[in-house]
Amino acid sequence: MYEEGIDSGKIDELIRSILNKRFKNIHSVLLVRNGKLVLEEYFYGYQRDTKHELHSVSKSITSILVGIAIDQKKILGVDEKVYEFFPEYTGSRWIDQKYNIAVEHVLTMSAGIDWDEQSHRLTDRRNDIVAMIYGDDWLQYVLNKKQIEAPGKRFNYSGGLNVLLGGIIKNSSDLYADKFAEKYLFGPLGISDYRWGRHPDGTINTQGGLSLRPRDMAKIGYLFLKEGKWQGRQIVSRNWVNESTKAHIPAYFGLGYGYQWYRGEASVNGKVIETFFAWGRGGQFIFVLPEFDLVAVFTSRPYDNSYGVLLPLGIVPNYIIPVMLPPAPAQKTIQINPEVFEKYQGKYEFKKWNTKLSIIKEDEIIYMTDPHGGMVELKPLSETQFHGTLKVFGNITIDFDMEDDEEVSHLILNYGFLHLTFDKIT
Repeated sequence: MYEEGIDSGKIDELIRSILNKRFKNIHSVLLVRNGKLVLEEYFYGYQRDTKHELHSVSKSITSILVGIAIDQKKILGVDEKVYEFFPEYTGSRWIDQKYNIAVEHVLTMSAGIDWDEQSHRLTDRRNDIVAMIYGDDWLQYVLNKKQIEAPGKRFNYSGGLNVLLGGIIKNSSDLYADKFAEKYLFGPLGISDYRWGRHPDGTINTQGGLSLRPRDMAKIGYLFLKEGKWQGRQIVSRNWVNESTKAHIPAYFGLGYGYQWYRGEASVNGKVIETFFAWGRGGQFIFVLPEFDLVAVFTSRPYDNSYGVLLPLGIVPNYIIPVMLPPAPAQKTIQINPEVFEKYQGKYEFKKWNTKLSIIKEDEIIYMTDPHGGMVELKPLSETQFHGTLKVFGNITIDFDMEDDEEVSHLILNYGFLHLTFDKIT
């Protein structure tokens, strides 16, 4: 590890934090630096050859297949209208009404359809992805969804759109997505041990059904690190990699969204670091950091719905990137007038998760109450920025935003690549 410019001290601390369950439910951590596998650790009985459920990392891999199909001219481009690929579904809204939804809108989850995958649990059939999974025809379910706003206007997370991408691959290449991947992606990368779930009618669960070994996840990341090239062979075009990993539309948590890949940034040792990554439910990640010639892979308990699923988004900036940068100067707190704290006090809400926290002042010190009822001291770095340490996550910073009248409107909780905006409600 040292030979590749990685100081192992911080990495050792990370591994200890996983082993002592400070960071819970992480099953594997792999680092590839300068083309070499420099770290490979497994936990909870997982091993090198254990396939792991990727959940929505499957979406990012499906996007690669779309790019390969476009490179091969099987799909003419991202401007093609989706309804043109599904003539067999005459009678559905998308086809009969010729919705002006292009492949690009599907890739960026901005199709403008009536789809709700966030408001209800994944055991509730009011959740569209659950209703689709239990339905007889997944493609029909999505193609019958109403268009309720102009495409390209807003990101709205939709696994059903990714299933359409699988259908587009099938109808344009005459190969189901798993077989297309086997021939044009997995085969060239030497990936042979995989599992990809399917509906009884043959439709591949491209939105979340793939299982791979973590080493093979790292191959996917390295392919994109090298702009689509593997061992001298161009597997998917450089243009597709670049288009896939740029931020086409704002997503949530302060992240951008490309073609089924996320993009984020974090401040590390006083330097802004960018990454793009694939992200799956439960804490499955493939991070790519071209600046450091680095790929980082995490797998975690697949059905973990706790805040721990966000851990790798902070682990990478707090434990991995710093060991490849010059040491940061000591973070200095400052003294500010305690009266300034008065305007920060109150309750704040992160509406997407219906999560609330409070800012309170006691004995001239400002505290944040976290959603679990803990108290975190916030130390001022400036009059509007504070530093703290959460038990679950570790280091955070809080930025308070002011209106023109100097009233606080919201706070931004920064944790690694995540930036959560909480509105002030009282």
